[in-house]
Amino acid sequence: MQGSKEILELLTKFKDTRLNLAIFLVSSALLYAIRIELFELDAVSSTVLQGLIFVTSIRLIYGLIGLVFDFITNKQESKRKEADKIKEKELAIQDKEKQREKMIANFNELDVFQLYIVQELKRQNHISVMKGAPLFTLKNMGVIYTPAVGEKSESASLTEISKSILDDILWNEFDDLKFSAISRFVIGLQPEELKCFVEFLVSDKIKTTSRYNSKLHYKDSYYVFKKYNNTILFSQPQRGYDYTIDPIAKKVIESLYGEELQEANG
Repeated sequence: MQGSKEILELLTKFKDTRLNLAIFLVSSALLYAIRIELFELDAVSSTVLQGLIFVTSIRLIYGLIGLVFDFITNKQESKRKEADKIKEKELAIQDKEKQREKMIANFNELDVFQLYIVQELKRQNHISVMKGAPLFTLKNMGVIYTPAVGEKSESASLTEISKSILDDILWNEFDDLKFSAISRFVIGLQPEELKCFVEFLVSDKIKTTSRYNSKLHYKDSYYVFKKYNNTILFSQPQRGYDYTIDPIAKKVIESLYGEELQEANG
């Protein structure tokens, strides 16, 4: 009797579904054999077999319930993961769109120096740019990156997002960007510098030097224009001492100071 009790206690600890199923089937078969009188067992053994069937049936039902529960849980987890993936994709699209909007806003803030660098990079993949505020600002904005760095200059290229925006949107509107940047530049000029640029209303090309007694003399415009040589203000490439105004820059000067020049000339 004590041995049978120990067997039942041991079986209650079994959690293996296949083992419980095997015990259930064997016990059921033995009880069936006893009922049809294939052989006989004492009352204690019959009770043990009935106990085995009871315990293992509970285990099997518990396992079945766990299986159903796991199936439902896995389904819910699968749906949750799928929803998370969809949400991540949506957030990635939104983030990319925000980056594009921010980059477009950055382009609208570029000055005549920075737009010149962008303009040259649109024409060729890499250019060498002298270190300075324009270069560092473009890097901080994410407009360009510099794969190679030298002592005084850096090799610059457009970032993937800025190149994409230029190709898809802004290159067709680049003249408008130039007009806005040049307008801000001209409005901020000091009177002595503005005087030199207003001369372009008379001629598209200005000589910044002259010869007197076989000596080369530099005009005020030479020192002014030299500071802005590598900008979108002048037609490029700019060489020598003669400066040719960019057509858009001339339009800006005409829109701002053309009437004043006409009134001054009567």
